[in-house]
Amino acid sequence: MSALCTVVGLGVALPFALSATPAHAQPILGVDKSHAGNFARGGQGVYTITVSNSGDEPATPLELTDNLPTGLTVADIQGDLASACEATNSGTTLHCDGFGLADDASTTFEVTVDVAADAPCSVANTVTVTQGGGATVSDSDQTTITGGDCDGGNGGGGGSILPINLNGLIPMFNNITTNNNINSPGASNNSRQTYRLNAP
Repeated sequence: MSALCTVVGLGVALPFALSATPAHAQPILGVDKSHAGNFARGGQGVYTITVSNSGDEPATPLELTDNLPTGLTVADIQGDLASACEATNSGTTLHCDGFGLADDASTTFEVTVDVAADAPCSVANTVTVTQGGGATVSDSDQTTITGGDCDGGNGGGGGSILPINLNGLIPMFNNITTNNNINSPGASNNSRQTYRLNAP
């Protein structure tokens, strides 16, 4: 009797156990921002941004925002999202709106930036992607900027710490001392010093 109850119990409980965690399709957003090499003051640099959806449901609508750090402004946008993106706030903000991604899909585009002549020597750039006011993902990229005092120097070329060569400007003297000392009882010690001016 107990065996029969066990079998019946399993038969009743098993369907509930199988349906406790049903599969649910959903988008899974990702974003990656990168660059190659260093950026130079007064020049340009290129950032590569990839937005991905590794889920099994389309991701839409999507909005991308990239507030560029001090010293960088948007110069050009190339790639699949170029038509959905624009530079605002005098080129300091990149905004892409009204686009989506199919399930298990990604898109990559490039952003060329102008680097100011007085840009900081190192900047952090963060891009953020949001789906319909819900899920948000972001990625940061650290960029080294070269040129001017960003090259690790102190502005000097080595050598003397004095800014000018003083040779010939300040008279130098030769000080010649002759000390006659006779090491014997009752001897005297005579010292003679001769000064001569060096001609510049």
